[in-house]
Amino acid sequence: MTQNGVIRKTGPDGFAEVCVTQRTACGHSCEDCRGCAAGSRELLIRARNPLEARAGETVTVASQTRRVLGDAALVYVLPLALMLASALLCASVGGSQTACALSAVLALAAGSALAVFLGRVRHRKAPLEYVIVERTGPRPGE
Repeated sequence: MTQNGVIRKTGPDGFAEVCVTQRTACGHSCEDCRGCAAGSRELLIRARNPLEARAGETVTVASQTRRVLGDAALVYVLPLALMLASALLCASVGGSQTACALSAVLALAAGSALAVFLGRVRHRKAPLEYVIVERTGPRPGE
């Protein structure tokens, strides 16, 4: 996955701080369509800088697509799978509709909490890596 951003500063360690605009999950600009409540926000990320781009340059930053999709699956699929499994289990043992609905909601909440916990553990063990892969604008001063 790629994003465009502006380098804020570079370091002697071969990394740069890049300011990128985090878009919504649908990838649209919410300021334009006003379709999402979340909108977009700017994030400061640390990216490897093999191109030796300088502060002020506009660059494209890549992250591991497989890792991002895995994180999305963890956040979206795990809670829904637990909710569905809970509702089906409750129904299979003859639970009332109210009991099955309540167990499904509780499983959804538990799955969400579990997804947050597992995501934090995963990022602590192996943070998402970003790499500057392309200069997309003129160098400062040119």
